[in-house]
Amino acid sequence: GGGNYVDGFMMLAALCDLAIRGGLFWAAMRHGKSLRSLLPLVCYCVSVPFLRFFFLQRYDLWPALICVAALLLFCAEKPAWSGLAIAIGIGVKVYPAVFVPPLFILALRQGKARRFSAGLIAGLSPILLLSFFLPWWRFAQFQGARGLQCESLAASLIWGLKRAGLTDASWVFVTRWFEVHGSLASALVPWARALFIAAVVFSVAMTSCAAAHCPKPSIGRVARLLLGPLLAFVAFNQVLSPQFMIWLLPLAALGTLEGNSWIVLGIPLATVLTPVIFPSFGGNYGRGLDSLETVVLITRNFILVAVWWLLMKEQWQIWRNRNPDFPCFSHDISRTSNNANKFP
Repeated sequence: GGGNYVDGFMMLAALCDLAIRGGLFWAAMRHGKSLRSLLPLVCYCVSVPFLRFFFLQRYDLWPALICVAALLLFCAEKPAWSGLAIAIGIGVKVYPAVFVPPLFILALRQGKARRFSAGLIAGLSPILLLSFFLPWWRFAQFQGARGLQCESLAASLIWGLKRAGLTDASWVFVTRWFEVHGSLASALVPWARALFIAAVVFSVAMTSCAAAHCPKPSIGRVARLLLGPLLAFVAFNQVLSPQFMIWLLPLAALGTLEGNSWIVLGIPLATVLTPVIFPSFGGNYGRGLDSLETVVLITRNFILVAVWWLLMKEQWQIWRNRNPDFPCFSHDISRTSNNANKFP
């Protein structure tokens, strides 16, 4: 019955979560013996309880696990398997597509672009063949036609203006989610879509340029590279559901292994704020967040934007090669960590 299905799904989700934790622990052990090597696992484990309301009820854990596997396989010098994993991730949830250009550039610099492309094509081919029978693109059309989901950046700002008495807006249930409607919301929808596209394209381009200066980066560096375009996909999207934080957490956790950890620790901080917003402390999610909850929502969204901006700034510095503290090149990795952060 339905109860057995739910129990089975939650059990599989729990196993998926356990596999993510195992991947984080494995990466930490390969990184070194310092306390910092345990930061990814600690970061993830501390953050997950704040998503408990829906954590085991969403299949977003699966693409998150697939992306972690793709990253670890790539750093383990298995580009074909990494490409295959990315392709599977795209089939499960489209967002891993933003990882393809930077990973391809990294593979190209390592002379492994053919193997990465072969794995990617092998994984995408069944999806393309199935498109003749299952029109999956209708899902993209459906998502593109949606309005401003209530937790998105634009919607949160409009609702903040409404709470301040500066504009009229309504909290409306649409199909299976809530949107912010009103004259200002309707006017901003095309601009929000344009900002989303521009942010994703810019982030992918900047990340690819930075990747061109990292011929053999560490796990932490690859995680920080991939987190940039993913944050653009999440933070500027007209749809920002609370489960999107599941996508961000593993990459942010791995990103603490290198560079300024405080930057990516903004993602766990934003995760900690989630219960205030959804289902919300005052139980107002179905009626419209109150003033305090709205402030927390706007703060959460600006944290995501701030982390994205700092990562873009970091990647710009890598591209310009102005910051010698980033161990991007293989000889820098050998010198700074004695090869402890590379897979055998």
